[in-house]
Amino acid sequence: MLRRAHRRRLAVPGRGPRAAALAVGAVLALLLAACAQPSASVPAAPPAASAPSGQAAAPTAAAPAQPAADGSPVEIRVGHGFAAEENVWLMAARPDITPNQGKAYRLTMTPFRGNADRLTAFDGGQLDVATSATPSTLFAAEQGLPLKIIASVAREKQGSFNTTYLALEDSGIRSPADVKGKTIGIVDFKSATELWARAAIEQAGLNPDRDVSFVVVPFPGMGEALRAKRIDVGVFPEPFLTIEKNRGGVVQVWTSKTGVPFEEELLDLIVRPDFANQHREALRAFLADFVASTKYYLDHTEEAKLALVDKGFVQTPPELYVKLGDYYREPSGRVTVDGLDKEQDLHLKLGWQHTKLNMSDLVDMSLLPQ
Repeated sequence: MLRRAHRRRLAVPGRGPRAAALAVGAVLALLLAACAQPSASVPAAPPAASAPSGQAAAPTAAAPAQPAADGSPVEIRVGHGFAAEENVWLMAARPDITPNQGKAYRLTMTPFRGNADRLTAFDGGQLDVATSATPSTLFAAEQGLPLKIIASVAREKQGSFNTTYLALEDSGIRSPADVKGKTIGIVDFKSATELWARAAIEQAGLNPDRDVSFVVVPFPGMGEALRAKRIDVGVFPEPFLTIEKNRGGVVQVWTSKTGVPFEEELLDLIVRPDFANQHREALRAFLADFVASTKYYLDHTEEAKLALVDKGFVQTPPELYVKLGDYYREPSGRVTVDGLDKEQDLHLKLGWQHTKLNMSDLVDMSLLPQ
């Protein structure tokens, strides 16, 4: 585990004890407001007004999801984040590509700034389905939160976009072997951004507990922290990677796949087991539409991205946004169980998890289209 002297925060979002316990692994969906600003509540009709800038929208009222009566659509309350969820957002931005929406189910979408708030609402019965970063999902499941992973939203995979670590060009840092005595910016402790950094540093023959310091910096502030030399290496998803490269004076040091070369889940869809048991056909229809949305996004990426900008899901300038690299998205929506197993093995090695989860109990892909 990291020594206390090596753990600092340049900026930390507030979180309650329950939120911290559920989602200490909050990852790439944290504080990416500069990339995306989804609407506060998005039914099958056009989206409602956006949440105030810099604030997470309040969760949907805590009333239980309404059961179908006389064939009426089942409400599915979905909690989502602000990054890397284009194929989820597209279901609300382009309901015309989701043939079951408004028939088998009706969609209510609520944005949350990070995994902690989202999982707290999920735990409190305010959400039926949620997007969740993989470390957060594994930690929450280990702590007994009832959930099932039902589909893959995005993955870190060789050959697709990978989260990237940058240093200043004049720093002399060109590889993980050069970071002894340096400070590494991560988005949170016990997050994928810390895991990827640790793995790359360890692979280079250094000890990440002894040889480097980790500090927490929100993604929107990572570039300025790097240029002000408050950190020596920073971690960048899109659009921040492209923004910093366009500014110049930076070099790539490693990526998420340098020390963790296997294909791994980045974000998944999770469901409350009681909701899945009560509304299997509605959830089956929802997942069929999610797969249709994913395939549409992959086949018509520029058109889909422009629709997300038009509907307010993304506030990045469209001329930049349409050119950004993207994470891998599995067209079938199926989860890489092998990747989940390997990731939790790394958590266990680090002491981040203490119990090995049975993936056959945690993952349920039976409602995805066959």
